[in-house]
Amino acid sequence: MESNPDSENNWGKKEAVRLYAYGAAYTAGRLKSHQMLLEKAMLLMHAVRMGDLKKRDQMQNIVAYLQSSLDLQYDEAQNLFIVYGYVWDALEVATPETLDIAEEFLREIRELIMEVHRRQPRPIKKKKR
Repeated sequence: MESNPDSENNWGKKEAVRLYAYGAAYTAGRLKSHQMLLEKAMLLMHAVRMGDLKKRDQMQNIVAYLQSSLDLQYDEAQNLFIVYGYVWDALEVATPETLDIAEEFLREIRELIMEVHRRQPRPIKKKKR
């Protein structure tokens, strides 16, 4: 059987992307990790809209993980916990209207996290001598 160099090359590229994404997620800070999980959930939304219940379950798992990662001693985190509960419930019902609401909540939370990340002061790197 003859091997197809294009499919081998494609596999290599996909594997490189997967390894990069894994490394990025593993080394990301808490805020960036939260953002990455939100983006993953948003990518799954199309499949959920098409009726893929496994993807819906995967999205709900992400939302539940995000809820569990919140520090509930802060009012903002408590409010976000409630919003994630609405998102989880909207995914459970999975009508076009509830999915629109869930997607909008996820998008707004992601944008908020990106804004907070942009406003964080960058550490000053010391020059090596």
